[in-house]
Amino acid sequence: MKQIYLLLLLLTFSTQLKAETSPINVADLNFRIAPMSTHHMAYGFAEGDKIIINYSEERGKKLKNFEIIEYKASKVYSDFNVITINQKEVVIKRTGIYIFKFENTSLARRICNFKIDRIPVSEDLISFNTTVKERTLTDTTYTVRQEEYVKSESYKVKEVTKNQHFYVNSGSNAMFKGGKSRVTLPFVLPQNTVKWYYTVSSFRDNDLIESTNEQINLVSDLSNLVDSTGSLGFAIDQLATPPGADYCDVYLLDHSNNSLFLNKDAFKDYPIGTRENIIAANVEITSKFTQQMYLGIKNPDSMHGINVLVSIAAIVKEQEIGIKEIKEPHITSTKELYLEN
Repeated sequence: MKQIYLLLLLLTFSTQLKAETSPINVADLNFRIAPMSTHHMAYGFAEGDKIIINYSEERGKKLKNFEIIEYKASKVYSDFNVITINQKEVVIKRTGIYIFKFENTSLARRICNFKIDRIPVSEDLISFNTTVKERTLTDTTYTVRQEEYVKSESYKVKEVTKNQHFYVNSGSNAMFKGGKSRVTLPFVLPQNTVKWYYTVSSFRDNDLIESTNEQINLVSDLSNLVDSTGSLGFAIDQLATPPGADYCDVYLLDHSNNSLFLNKDAFKDYPIGTRENIIAANVEITSKFTQQMYLGIKNPDSMHGINVLVSIAAIVKEQEIGIKEIKEPHITSTKELYLEN
């Protein structure tokens, strides 16, 4: 009876030992390595696995280098000037991914036969999945930069010239008695001008010009309109028309045509700001000139001189600028090997 018990125990032990030590094939491959190149393959193994490696080159040619490298770690095994590897055993000390590297430094290709078997350390590791997969990992970092922005904006009226008084002689008087039948008023618009205005009053009587001077305040009139509407949506006819009694011509000129105008040569004006045969007018101009400009004033009367009163004002956009921080994402992608165990 005792002998039978010992025999059964021995049979059971023998069966368990066979399950633990039977090799499991992981790879049995034929592949080519191009000249001056490296070939890689990756497999996963469990701690305690014994792997058995066999390698040969079909024509008996040397392979410069063969290595086993633990993924993201150190070298496990290496051999140089390899022609064959016969039943090489390597014990895996840590569960993970292992890279098999074949390096061919020859100018000829290599035709390789490669086989890996593994012997699990225990039965529960027989089903360990040795397949290595690849996934893409993304990482997001941020940089912060400062950026200006408009916190608020408003419109303000700025004075360019106020009630400039000119006496413009008639053509005949200018010729025989002196004086000028043409004058110009130079001006420069302020920065950020949205649109601008000028007003003209013309009288032969100097006393009327003096009294008109007290009535005209272009900056104040425009400011009231801007404040009441909160925008620039008002019409030019909402400005009170200035008084006037005698005709004059007003031309909008640039620098080169200013000289031609004064010398009574042929000149070109900007029609948007030119008015002829007016006794008084409010003029709105949306063109924004950055250089010095001129209002040329001409007396069309050949016999009588005139007094002309001119004011210029500009509506300017004013902005309050703030600073804000902008976070800009920077995404980097990396590929990673992994096991599904």
